Amino acid sequence: MAGPDAKFVGSIPEKYDAYLGPFLFEPYAADFVRRLTLPEDVRVLELACGTGILTRRIAQALPKSGRLMATDLNQPMLDHAQRMVGPDSRLEWRAADATKLPFPDESFDRVVCQFGVMFFPDKLAALREARRVLKRGGELSFNVWDSTRRNPYVEIADGTVAGFFPANPPTFFQVPFGYHDQDTIRSTMQQAEFANIRLSEVALEGKSPTAMDAAVGLVEGCPLIVAIQERGVSDPRPIVEAVAKKMASAYGNSPMRCQLGAVWIAGAKA
Repeated sequence: MAGPDAKFVGSIPEKYDAYLGPFLFEPYAADFVRRLTLPEDVRVLELACGTGILTRRIAQALPKSGRLMATDLNQPMLDHAQRMVGPDSRLEWRAADATKLPFPDESFDRVVCQFGVMFFPDKLAALREARRVLKRGGELSFNVWDSTRRNPYVEIADGTVAGFFPANPPTFFQVPFGYHDQDTIRSTMQQAEFANIRLSEVALEGKSPTAMDAAVGLVEGCPLIVAIQERGVSDPRPIVEAVAKKMASAYGNSPMRCQLGAVWIAGAKA
């Protein structure tokens, strides 16, 4: 998680939240919370909470007696999330590495993670840690992006950006869209000793106010911008404009609507 593809720093958290949040993450946060059971006195741990999009949804659904611990390795993302979600006596924030959680065994009833597992360098270690901190009968649930074929807007953005760097194209999108094979995920869950493993493909629609908003998010609201800057580009506007033009042609300009695809996974600690 400390590699260049996980550096959500500088202006990335704000642009991630403003442009990618409504477009990509809010629809799946709503879907995620609909799948959760949150009984009285439930203790929830969120991994890789990012800018707090799922955090906010869980807090809204959480019983008064429930508690939520929101964690992320990236302090800038955590700081932004705290500002956006606001104070809540049931909510605690903490910087934490999902592969080495700073919590005792059997501390939580639920462990959740929205679009974060793809960034964990050791996924099996992270899943084992999630199981360790779960109480017996507790459940881990997370989602990951499906293939770029099921998220064709990514193929457009990635191909357009690559055209600016034919000799050395950025590879960032390979990370968030590279962990979706359901057999692989199920096998890793089994190795981590989860029971009652379920996987479900979730197709939703992404809606952005404009194609330019989506392009700003996809180029500047994630670590792709770091890779672009490392290749000597100080002004990304021509790249953003090229992505926006291609997206508008494919999906409309105002609003822009496109297909989204993800996989939702859950497993229990028997």
